[in-house]
Formats: sequence, structure tokens, C-alpha cells
Amino acid sequence: MNIFDTSQKKSTLEPVDVTTVQERVYQSLRLGLLKGEFLPGEQVSIRGLAEVLGTSPMPVRDAVARLIAERAFEQSGPRSIRVFPYLASDHENYIRIRMQLEGYAAERAASLPKDPALIESLKRHNASIGEALQARDFEAALAGNQSFHFEVYRAAGYPQLLDIISTLWLRTGPIVASARRDEVLFDRLFNTGIRIHDDAIDAIAQRDRAAARWAINLDIRSAHLAIRRFFKSASSGGTAPA
Repeated sequence: MNIFDTSQKKSTLEPVDVTTVQERVYQSLRLGLLKGEFLPGEQVSIRGLAEVLGTSPMPVRDAVARLIAERAFEQSGPRSIRVFPYLASDHENYIRIRMQLEGYAAERAASLPKDPALIESLKRHNASIGEALQARDFEAALAGNQSFHFEVYRAAGYPQLLDIISTLWLRTGPIVASARRDEVLFDRLFNTGIRIHDDAIDAIAQRDRAAARWAINLDIRSAHLAIRRFFKSASSGGTAPA
């Protein structure tokens, strides 16, 4: 018998699942957009993203293609890709839709039986934003804000609703992140957000559905108005958003 003949041997090796790598890359880029690690209009490259993620260009290319379809990235030239830019009218529409969906999710979270673990988790996320602001770590503040909101939306108990909200955040997360170009604006914006988050936490703890919707909508709208002023100032010669 040929000892090198493996035709009769049962292999214990698992085939490499390339789709798993592709999905991990996609989820990593998606989370980066949700947390505001990219800025609107920012140029990105397949090779550059692959180097950062420690993978080959192929799964990055596939992930970027999915994000282009979701209007998080766009093909800005034959070989150039960028984060979808800020368009005032589009952003206004996204905000209106977000207020309806996220306000409803907050209502749902407040209508469920009181969950002390949820309340404590929301308080920790909100506290992390304040700690990040004190340390001038704006990326951590953005991450804390994303974690706070999605903790509320997961509590609503509708995975489908969470998926839709996530897609909208892909398009608005980088826009909120633009505020870090103006430290005074960012500090004011997120300190206001912390106070509004406290109201949302109280509303959910008291199972006050109307107050929970009101607080989340106020948070979304107040941030939008500040960002809109920021971009308007930038377009008239003020601080550049990117």
C-alpha cells in the first residue's frame, strides 16, 4: 500500500469558508460606519482597507460592493470609492424616517416589563460618553452613543426593525462624526445628548412610552440641527467638514 495514497482516508480537515471572511469584513466595515469611524466624502481604497483589516483585497472588495448597494459608500470614479457625501435634502429625509422608526423602537422598549439590567446597561453606555468627552476621545464618544441607541432598539424586540435602523445609521453615522472637526460643537452636541439620554432612560424605567419616544426623537432632531448648521457654515467658508 502506498503510504502517500490518501484516497481511502477520511479527511478531518474542514474546508475554508471564504464567505465567513467576507461576512466578518463586511460587519467590521459596517460597524465602523455606525460608530462614525468614517467621514462623509472620505476617500477609501480596497487595498488600504485590506491592510487595516489584515486581510486580502477580495473579501474587502465584496464587502464594499454590498455597502455601495446600501448607499453607505459610492463609486466616485473608475477606481475610486468614497463614503457617501453629505446631501442636505437626503439627510433631512433620513432624519424624518429615523425619528419615526427609532421613536417607535423606544416606545416598544418602554412598553415591555421593567428590565433592571437594561437600565443599568444604558446608564453605563451614557456614562462612557461623558468619560470619553472628558478624555477628548471623540471616537469613543461616538462609539458610546451608537451603543446606547442600539441597546434601546434591541430591547424593542424586533430584529427586522433593528436591521432597518442599522441601514439608516450607515448613511447618517459618518455625518454625525463630522462634528468632531469642530471640538466646541462636538462637546456641546454630545453633552446635550447625555442629558437627553438620561430622560430616555428615566422614561424606559418608568415605562412611559410617550416620554421615551419624545426623548429619542429630541436627541435625533437636536443633533441633526447642529450638524446642519455645521455643514452650512462649512459651505459658506467656515470649518471644513472633512
